[in-house]
Amino acid sequence: MKNITVAIFIFLTHTIVFSQNERQIDSLLVELGNHQSFVAQINTLNNICLEYDKNNVTKLALYNQKILELARKHNYEIGFGLYYLNFSGINLYNERYNVALEFSKKAAAIFIKNKDINNYLIAVKEISKDYIALSDNQKSKLIINQNLKLALNHKNNDIIVDFYRLLGDIYGYQDSIAKSLIYYKKVLPFLSEDKSLAKSHFFQKVSDQYTNLNQNDKAITYIDLSIENRETNYQFLVQAKKALILNRLSRHNRALGLSLENYKSILKYKMTSEWQYNLILYNIANAYYNLKKYKLAIQYIDKVIDSKNTIPEYKIECFVILSNIYFQVNKKKEARFYSEKALIFHDSLYKKFENFELYSNISKIEEDAGNFEKALYFYQKQVNYTSKKNAQINNENNLLLQTDFDVTLKDYNIKTLEEQKKIKTIENKKQKELITFIGILLSIALVSVFFYVKTNKTIKNKNKVIENEKIRTQKSLVEKEILLKEIHHRVKNNMQMVISLLKIQSLDAKELTVEDFISVSEARINSMVLVHENLYQSQNLSKVDFKEYMNNLITSIISSYQGFKKIELRIDVNEIYFDVQTAIPIGLIINELVNNAYKHAFKNKEKGLILIQLVQNDDKYMLMVCDDGLGITDHQINDKGLGLELVKLLVSQIKGVSQIDNSNGTRFTMQFQNVIL
Repeated sequence: MKNITVAIFIFLTHTIVFSQNERQIDSLLVELGNHQSFVAQINTLNNICLEYDKNNVTKLALYNQKILELARKHNYEIGFGLYYLNFSGINLYNERYNVALEFSKKAAAIFIKNKDINNYLIAVKEISKDYIALSDNQKSKLIINQNLKLALNHKNNDIIVDFYRLLGDIYGYQDSIAKSLIYYKKVLPFLSEDKSLAKSHFFQKVSDQYTNLNQNDKAITYIDLSIENRETNYQFLVQAKKALILNRLSRHNRALGLSLENYKSILKYKMTSEWQYNLILYNIANAYYNLKKYKLAIQYIDKVIDSKNTIPEYKIECFVILSNIYFQVNKKKEARFYSEKALIFHDSLYKKFENFELYSNISKIEEDAGNFEKALYFYQKQVNYTSKKNAQINNENNLLLQTDFDVTLKDYNIKTLEEQKKIKTIENKKQKELITFIGILLSIALVSVFFYVKTNKTIKNKNKVIENEKIRTQKSLVEKEILLKEIHHRVKNNMQMVISLLKIQSLDAKELTVEDFISVSEARINSMVLVHENLYQSQNLSKVDFKEYMNNLITSIISSYQGFKKIELRIDVNEIYFDVQTAIPIGLIINELVNNAYKHAFKNKEKGLILIQLVQNDDKYMLMVCDDGLGITDHQINDKGLGLELVKLLVSQIKGVSQIDNSNGTRFTMQFQNVIL
């Protein structure tokens, strides 16, 4: 009776949603007939298009054409922008991505020209989606970052949610789990209480990323939050994912109970897709296997294997489970058959997917059969996979900790003592993780040696190979420990510089508002953050690609002055590399000078030019920052204001020599020695 009620509820829910959508369109059509102004008519037509969206492209195109007719009749530019935006969506739906991108850009240009910020931000979102469809994630990420501050300033929560979601998806595509997780979590504060389904969606995304980081306790917390916010007709996939996590946490009885309950419901009412159905079957089989109920496990595994829509990695794991079951019951022939079948399927259909259990299973079977060379080969693949996976997860967790700290530093004015405590906590956690990681690697090395001695007494010449592997592993551990200490040292130095900047700036605090104080601090700290972002995204962690860093820094500064006159900013920097101790002061100098130019150089001018040039002559460098603005006065040059005083302090820090020329605009030049690593 309860299940019948659920089925009726689902039917009624779909009926109600459909009826509400139709009623909304009917209401808009009535409203359209009552409008007196063409602007209101165009807005109503656009709302109708939004209701149809991609559910009925034919009607969307019909009402969008009416927007175009009214826009032409009254020569209304924003009307043309709305038409282009809807037309872009139609082309995106029809997979004409380049055409969609062209019209999204046209719409954005019209909206920004007419200072229609909300529609401009919607157009930016569509441009980002078009770039993703064209597999150009870098451009998608760039345009979002350029406009994110504008969305936050205008408090457009829907756009902020979309921007953070897109950034999370992009970093997910690029296998940067930590950054993807951070942006998904950023979404949650901007979702209102009435958006429970959207919250469920993002709780599920957060849970997925914690699962990828092997933080299964956090994953189960967020999947439970997702279930709490789900409507009944969306429950099965989320519950299947919960069962998957429960199995990973070795809570097999709970996983089995949840999966069997879902299995009975979908058998009776057919309320899920086939691949979700197979996921539930896999969860049941996995739970039975771990509970040593092998006959029941085989029964459900056969159903998964026989399906045409099973996800490849689940099918491989099913073969491995079957092989393990037959090995446990001493049916070695059947165990070998399924392990070989898993390996063939793995190599032919899913080469990028590595399976720890598969390597372990084959190694065990070959060892039992006396094929020690094969056993050692697959055992080494198992060891390599474990080391690589642990290193990847460790790096992502460290990045998550570091990024969380950077975000906190930008958003809040942390007291010095609180900063020191947080840094110490992070360092202690990293040290514990390092000790754990070293212990795992040493354990693996010891097990490898023991395994080799036990199973390969007749091939003594391979002892030398194992010893060399052990030496290389120890050397790698020492190198990683040295690198981690260097990272701690850099974090400490940079935190001290942040503290120094805040203390120096506090001297001018009386002349600044709180908002200006935070804005200036954020710009200076951001110039330091970009240096480290450049480092951890590069192969060499000791050198900063200054040209790329300059482009990112200037992009960040420009985004802070959206719509601020027509200021052209040119950069003339060749491929040059500096160490962190040099890159940060130079970046802070450029940040100060460019921000000052924006604020003061063009007070009575509608447009202007700012030029940044960095040239190299043997082991010497010359930095020039100039503008064609009003020009700085001699009094201002000799003034003890924080900006120029900070520049002078930074110049002396890198032992440079600088001068300022105010004869034609303002020209700052600085010479310093080569400090490239």
